[in-house]
Amino acid sequence: MASRSRHQGHDKYKSRITHLFNLYAQDSNTETQADNAKYLAVLVSGYLEQAVKELLLRYVSQGARPQISRYIEETWPISRNMNTSNINDILGQFNVAWSVDFLSWLEEDDKRKSNINSIVRWRNGIAHGQESNTTGVTLVSVRNAFSTVTDLVLFIDNKTKQ
Repeated sequence: MASRSRHQGHDKYKSRITHLFNLYAQDSNTETQADNAKYLAVLVSGYLEQAVKELLLRYVSQGARPQISRYIEETWPISRNMNTSNINDILGQFNVAWSVDFLSWLEEDDKRKSNINSIVRWRNGIAHGQESNTTGVTLVSVRNAFSTVTDLVLFIDNKTKQ
């Protein structure tokens, strides 16, 4: 039951982000759009972090004894930059084949790696007040990154169901 609520958590997060993209696209004020894009960049990065965590914890809870599942859940880092290198490391710790498949998935579209790493970099720049690191943050660029992140979440979801 807990794993179902976790899965619904990132699905609800995704729905909220999608709704905000649609809402913000209606605003023609460029300054407001720039601020909204930065807010969405933070949300998309958070969605990536939460979805990866939820999917992998769901996977663990289905196949491990409750004590092991609890240990992994309790020792999961509170915050982790989900750039492609860290995602690859995490997937490899669960299953080496997942890591290999992830690297192949990244290579299928050269924008995937850039989109994922950009959303994390933008989030960090925004969070730490480094405006110079947020050039290129537009509703379009964040929507593209969100699309890639959504595809990645589906990729991981499929891996954990095999």
